[in-house]
Amino acid sequence: MLTSLRTLSIRTKLLWLVLALLIIPWMGYYYVLEMKKFLVQGQKDALLLTANGIATVLHDRSDLFNPETGVPEVLGESSDLYAHELDNFIQLDGNANDWEAVKEHVNFYTGDTLFICNSDYDPGSFSLMNVMGYFDQYLYALFEINDEHVIYRDLDKLALDASDHIRMLRQLPNGDLEHYLIVVSKPGRMSVFLVDEEWKLPVTGEDVTQFTAEMAETEWGYRIELRIERDMVGPRSRIGFFAVDVDDPETGEIKTVYSMAPEISGKEEPSQLFITSPELTKILKGLDRPQSRIWILDNLQRVRAVVGGLSAQPPADSDVEEEKGWLIRMYQRTKGHIDALLKRPSDQFTDILPEVTHRPDKIFTAVLKGTPKVEERPSLDKKTEIIVAGYPIKSGEEIMGAVVVEQSSYAVLALQFRLLRSLTIVTILVFCFVVLTLFIFAWRLTVRIRRLSTTTEQAITNEGRVLEERIPDRIYAADELGDLGRSITSMLKRLSSYTRYLEGMPDTLAHEMNNPLNVVSSSLEILEAESPEIDQNKHMQRARNGVSRLRSLLNNLTEAANLEEALKGESKKPLNLPVLISEYVDGYRNSYPDYQFLIQTDSSPLIVNCSPDHLAQMLDKLVDNAVQFSETSTPILVRTRKSNGNAEITVLNEGPEIPEEIAERLFDPMVSYGKTNAKHSHLGLGLFIVRLIAEYHEGIAWAENRRDRRGVAVTVSIPTSNAHLLQ
Repeated sequence: MLTSLRTLSIRTKLLWLVLALLIIPWMGYYYVLEMKKFLVQGQKDALLLTANGIATVLHDRSDLFNPETGVPEVLGESSDLYAHELDNFIQLDGNANDWEAVKEHVNFYTGDTLFICNSDYDPGSFSLMNVMGYFDQYLYALFEINDEHVIYRDLDKLALDASDHIRMLRQLPNGDLEHYLIVVSKPGRMSVFLVDEEWKLPVTGEDVTQFTAEMAETEWGYRIELRIERDMVGPRSRIGFFAVDVDDPETGEIKTVYSMAPEISGKEEPSQLFITSPELTKILKGLDRPQSRIWILDNLQRVRAVVGGLSAQPPADSDVEEEKGWLIRMYQRTKGHIDALLKRPSDQFTDILPEVTHRPDKIFTAVLKGTPKVEERPSLDKKTEIIVAGYPIKSGEEIMGAVVVEQSSYAVLALQFRLLRSLTIVTILVFCFVVLTLFIFAWRLTVRIRRLSTTTEQAITNEGRVLEERIPDRIYAADELGDLGRSITSMLKRLSSYTRYLEGMPDTLAHEMNNPLNVVSSSLEILEAESPEIDQNKHMQRARNGVSRLRSLLNNLTEAANLEEALKGESKKPLNLPVLISEYVDGYRNSYPDYQFLIQTDSSPLIVNCSPDHLAQMLDKLVDNAVQFSETSTPILVRTRKSNGNAEITVLNEGPEIPEEIAERLFDPMVSYGKTNAKHSHLGLGLFIVRLIAEYHEGIAWAENRRDRRGVAVTVSIPTSNAHLLQ
């Protein structure tokens, strides 16, 4: 993997660096999530502490959980009855003026759901209003009945249910039911009878004195005021009232029976009666907290009271709607796009209504067992999370009930949303700035490196000759890259000095060696003149061959060194290449009588603009190379042809092939392959001279192994000239 990373460009590495910076917003997002958990846990602890404080206030207050008392807002089931505290005794005179203190608690009944009239309801038909109160040792009930036909009791009839009347069902502590019927023969004091289960005949012929009722006619029907001694209704007593409408006095047929508890309409069942507790109501109202809901439950998980609500308070928007600058407008537009991407918490959600009377939730069960607990639950519509904290309420060692505090986590979610939005915006801005900065840095660094690379490459030729000794200082600042440029300048200077030394060495070597060679050569000639018989001595022959080889080496060195200088002043002229090649090949046949030379040319003229002497020199090197690596019995083929607008000269021989490892370096100086001929110097400069002459003629040279047989083909390609240039 490290090897792969080393091969990447600087831009790619910087791109990976930018991508690595993404860990910063990820850390920010992780921090926001952790902060949300911390805030939610803090909210849980605060709610549990609040529940503990409320429970402490309600400890040892068993009167608050008295079966007879409660809070009118949500006490018991919707079928239960409430007796509200009165400011005074009620005068039983059929007048409703005494009921002003509890007028707001009046319930209306039309035979359907409470407070609702269906499409079939006739305002002139039978309906009623009811409210109950208490003062001192008495309970009071008010019934205002809308009846277009008021039917009074016929004293001549034994049955009591043949006229309009009120039924009262009372459940005794042992579970037995008592049936009471309240009826009147004319406006005024009413009779209360204990009757049978059929509501027809009295059990005794006497009125029940514990109940007192008064009836008065009204313009829409009649009004009844009822007084009951509180001793008649004990703890957990249940009592029910039913209004009966009879419209035909002859038949006495019952037309309508309305229960004061609509949810048990059609059933003769008593309802729970509760006496309201102003003290409990006052305490709970004092515990009300914003955006919180407090539930008080008894040990049967029945709701005794609910205070507050869970409505979320949307955070104030700090953005000003006045005219803003373009930067602020851009920020607002960006924030709008991010708001569309992120999930904004909803401040409107649906949850359990406070009108419920029973909460069988698991947390309530655990709390009522004496274990304080806090947990999260989703709202009914799953739009938010509700934090619920519960604490038991005790009276001594007995658990009387529980206090449960609920609060929406909207505030925490809204804070998390704002933080995520701000984090996203800042991350985008910082990331864009970092990316732009790194891009400019990478672009500038890459340009400088490429400029340094190009300048360095142009300072040295392919052969290694130094053209420029200095990298301009104005391009590079005083940094690490500038130091590299200055180091390359120093290296080029040293390399240039060494190259000049090497270029001058052949002439120096030739000059220094020519004098000793001349001395040796003249000494051999004098020795041969003085002693003619020594001419056939093998040592004399070896000395002559050594002198000849030394002169050949010096000539080759000086030839390669001085060729480029010679080519600069050389002039070119158009020639017919096939004719020139034919003349040269005829000369090679005489020079190399042991080898067979073949020529293959086109019949049409092939005109090139060249230097004849240097072209002959190039051909000499090609033929000499072919002769050295050819077998005596095999032919050497010299071929000329036109290819792609160029004239190609190819010399083919049969012999050893070119090794792959030196094929591309064959035309470089001092490169050779195969066995050398002992009679010839072989410094690897022949094909190097061929390349120089080919490049002088704006051509190229290459060597390859033959495909038709074992051997090598060396080709030089130079541009052709126009035919009219040849005169």
